Amino acid sequence: MGDTLEYDEKEARQEAAIYRTQAAADRRELVRETLDLQRGDRVLSIGCGPGFEPAELAGAVGESGYVHGIDRSEAMLTLANQRCDDLPQAALSKGNALDLPVADESFDAAVAVQVFEYLDRVDAAVNELARVLRPGGRAVVCDADFDSLVWRSPNPARMERVLDAFDDHCPWPHLGSRLAPLLRDAGLTIERVEPNTMLETRLNDESFAYHLMEFIKDYAANHDSIGSDEASAWVADLREHEENGATFFNFTQYLYRVRKSK
Repeated sequence: MGDTLEYDEKEARQEAAIYRTQAAADRRELVRETLDLQRGDRVLSIGCGPGFEPAELAGAVGESGYVHGIDRSEAMLTLANQRCDDLPQAALSKGNALDLPVADESFDAAVAVQVFEYLDRVDAAVNELARVLRPGGRAVVCDADFDSLVWRSPNPARMERVLDAFDDHCPWPHLGSRLAPLLRDAGLTIERVEPNTMLETRLNDESFAYHLMEFIKDYAANHDSIGSDEASAWVADLREHEENGATFFNFTQYLYRVRKSK
């Protein structure tokens, strides 16, 4: 699939399907609650994806607030613009988390959800986050640790092979449990660490697991150690489990609420 942050149109729509699931919506709600947004806040959405996040943040800060969504993918920004088009307090632009196209100390709050784990230089991204927050500003950074993934299959050995291969899809597949030193090195105070656990016992097009399965299948089909036949067999395993009422999917990401010193 190449660079997993450089989505084509099909991949962007696939990602949007994940964002529509209840599990993803619940995560966004937890992020907003943890961020404790106020009316009139200026908020930066780093890696805004298909626009669900900036649109909902805009609602939280009201007409007196401002939300700036940034993404490096043109395909994602096309979807985000469609979602945020009628929100005057929301702006979107192309940009990179390693070089945010905004001024120093220009935001009250910021959000980066499963963005940093896809970057080679997490330290640079965290330093950029600290740069753009005003003194006293806060942020929520959320990343996964794929060691937390429990996904049952009638063929555990194949499941292990596929998930091991999927670790290659980003430079930092275990960042969620390792973020704290990087945040502190950037001068950010960690105020709270919150787990967000997605637990599902159904595999259908309304579930996060279903859409993650499709994403992993496409990645694994092009992975040297898996290939298309075994990727398809892996999906068949999961569908068999669903037919037998045995689906079990549990995945945890970790939210860090941080604050920049005054």
